[in-house]
Amino acid sequence: MLAVFPDIRTILEMIAITRIYLTRIFISFKIKNYRYLWASDCLQAWAEYMELIVLSWLILEISSSPLLVGIYGALRFMGTIMSPVFGVLVDKFDRKMLLVLIRGSFALNGIIILCITFAGILTTTAILIMAGFLGLSKTFDMVIRQSILPAVVGDKNLNNGVALSRAGGDVTQMIGPILGGVVLAFLSVKVSYVIIVGLYLISLFCAINIGKVSVKSSAATLNVINNFKIGMKFIHQTPLVAGVLGLAVIINLANFPIYFGLISVLAKEVFDSSSTGLGFMMGSYSCGAVLGSLISGGRNGTGNTGRFSVGGAGLWCLAIILLALVPNFVSSLPVLFLAGLGQSLCVVAVAMMLLSLTPDNLRGRVMGLRQLAVYSLPLGLLISGAIAEIWGVKMAIFVDGLTGILLVMACVVIWPALLNVRHAKEYKEK
Repeated sequence: MLAVFPDIRTILEMIAITRIYLTRIFISFKIKNYRYLWASDCLQAWAEYMELIVLSWLILEISSSPLLVGIYGALRFMGTIMSPVFGVLVDKFDRKMLLVLIRGSFALNGIIILCITFAGILTTTAILIMAGFLGLSKTFDMVIRQSILPAVVGDKNLNNGVALSRAGGDVTQMIGPILGGVVLAFLSVKVSYVIIVGLYLISLFCAINIGKVSVKSSAATLNVINNFKIGMKFIHQTPLVAGVLGLAVIINLANFPIYFGLISVLAKEVFDSSSTGLGFMMGSYSCGAVLGSLISGGRNGTGNTGRFSVGGAGLWCLAIILLALVPNFVSSLPVLFLAGLGQSLCVVAVAMMLLSLTPDNLRGRVMGLRQLAVYSLPLGLLISGAIAEIWGVKMAIFVDGLTGILLVMACVVIWPALLNVRHAKEYKEK
């Protein structure tokens, strides 16, 4: 019967493949600790993206300065200079305890801003000062959650756990800006911050409910210099890690400034859009990122992960160049979707390679060094903000995209192992 109707057989095969794929995508959710970790991460990201929209828009409203928006975005990542110290702490102390403490610091930061808002003294200076404190918490949090994830899901589910975590962040990256823009446009800053603080507190509650995570401490002392040398020695002995870190520096320098700074200037000054329009632009970007994360999550960890990272970075850069050329708000949405798709394909592959190549007892220190790559983001934001101030935001976006493509090509030339290895596990075994 099936031989007579090959189309039916094809349909049944596609259904079977889809069923296997969907089962594989959500396999990490079977782990209780992962569900709590995932929920905590998502709620915190939701609050962060709402906060980004609200405060960056307020800075523009108060000052009309793209440079100040760039400085605000840069301060949110200035804590990366402390990431080697944070990496040593993560390898020395209980990671779950550190996660709870740092999630509490986000809630405290939000409560302080909420109190300042109700007092009627929220200024650009106050916003920038609190952004600096947030930057310290943000960097520490990134090191902790990347280091704790493999212990929660295990090596077998690592690719899926990374991809689902990224997908959750992408979904909140899509919802958060839209909600932040709508609430700010139709209600007030006070209401916006009540919601933001509430999300931070629920995130803290979920982190508290994560069970014990067993990780052997390997940092015998808190000597940052010695532990930094240990991490650097491992990177030197593993060339692919050096290449992945090089790629991470590039995307933070040239690609991420679009989302964390320039997109708000593009929406307001070029497209003459409202905060709601900005929310939809960022939401379109995040929608593409969700698709990229789901594509990555359905993979079983095999295949050419290096080419996924380079190809995703290339797509991301090309979309940024196109964004500088689009004439209006509507045409920017599909381009932003492509940029988000490229981002997730790249970032998930980068995280997967780093975590799978690094022994658990060194993950805190290596992830701390990984966060140093994020230090290029505030530099990129400052450069982009200055270019936008002098020559316009479209020129700044075009320069970022072109710079990204050229640097990715240079990265592949310097570390050809990024393209020659099928996946990180194979490389590790060689």
